[in-house]
Amino acid sequence: MKLLFEIRPVEHLEASVDYYRALGLEPLGWPDDDTALLAPRDGETTIVLVRDPAEAALGSGGVYEVGDVDAFFDGHPGLDWLIAPVTSSLGRYAVFADRTGTCIRLLDPHPYLGTEAASSFSIYAMAG
Repeated sequence: MKLLFEIRPVEHLEASVDYYRALGLEPLGWPDDDTALLAPRDGETTIVLVRDPAEAALGSGGVYEVGDVDAFFDGHPGLDWLIAPVTSSLGRYAVFADRTGTCIRLLDPHPYLGTEAASSFSIYAMAG
């Protein structure tokens, strides 16, 4: 598992983006109306802010790449899966809880994430 970034559920997305901007992070992209990718200038995404009650219930935490979320899900049926693989605005996504109840988020990121194209990506809604 490779750490991609940290996800932070927020109630007020625009105000939160302004807060992190004051700390030196820049918006790298807005995959949809409820999600903002933030990074240090000329860096890779380090924080994703998301306005979503379901994510807020899960809390903040790391998002990890495992190569193939669906294959990982199929290969680990004994894990405590909270969200089976779904398609999100960030990519293919799933969540399980570790033995302590901490949420472990998995993501097959869309190719545009973490690239120059992310800052000009114009899609604001995806089925999923």
